[in-house]
Amino acid sequence: MGLELNLEIYRAVLESVPIGVYLTDRKRQILFWNTTSERITGYLGQEVIGRFCHDNLLMHCDENQVALCGCACPLARAMQDGRPQEANVFLRHKAGQRVPVRVKAVPLRDEFGVVIGAAEFFEVRSFRATEMRCPYLRGNVSLDHVTEIPDRQAMQAALSAALEEFDVFQVAFGVLAIAIDNLDHLRRVYGCQAVSAVLYATAQTLLAGTRSDDLVGRWKENRFAELVVCPANEGLRSCAERLKRLVSLASVPWWGDRLSFTVSVGATMVRRGDTVDALLGRAEEALEAAQALLGDSILLV
Repeated sequence: MGLELNLEIYRAVLESVPIGVYLTDRKRQILFWNTTSERITGYLGQEVIGRFCHDNLLMHCDENQVALCGCACPLARAMQDGRPQEANVFLRHKAGQRVPVRVKAVPLRDEFGVVIGAAEFFEVRSFRATEMRCPYLRGNVSLDHVTEIPDRQAMQAALSAALEEFDVFQVAFGVLAIAIDNLDHLRRVYGCQAVSAVLYATAQTLLAGTRSDDLVGRWKENRFAELVVCPANEGLRSCAERLKRLVSLASVPWWGDRLSFTVSVGATMVRRGDTVDALLGRAEEALEAAQALLGDSILLV
């Protein structure tokens, strides 16, 4: 007996593939949302089916953190041009953090060749802390239990290794000290659980935007540190600006609201004779000065 290709068979296949898949009509209303889409985004099918993909849902942005939910959306372009579209984008997870994904959108046509909708396939571009390839990581990476990124101990070890290599081979690097602006206000208004959610979303967004050779970790209760392999101030500032923009596009759902937040960044390049404490101390002084500028700022010293 031949295989009868019916809608249920197609649905079963799409549900079983290990990549996210969703289908929309011409108006970009979501008609299908598979299990892997749920896992990657945090949104269940019943939460998204019937909604529009441009309805402040995933809030795609590109590598430069430019929002893509208008005409620049790969899915919209696929329907407009009638050709497949591919892009590296960041989607917004239900928990608030940004997730880097590779997407491919293809137009769907009826029997007459008329475009009637589109399908988008997406998969995560690896950003897990345990898969980071920073050359200064040694052994198992200890993770912070709240943010699930490397903890102070892991960052201290990596910075020590980077300083040793700098002393011998002059391999330059920089350090970013990063803090969420107005975190005390968030705690007073929304409570400690909201602060934990914001810390987690910020950490995961920073991790998503970090190159595999660099390393981001939680340095203090309300601060993060990032080791950036770069030769000069220009590369360090570019990294700080990119991460700051990316965090500004994250937001945490909280009792019907969405908590948006920004970060301030202090940055400094390694210098001869630096210790870990001296290097981070200089970056933290720059951070405090940046926060004094009403936040959402970068100061490089």
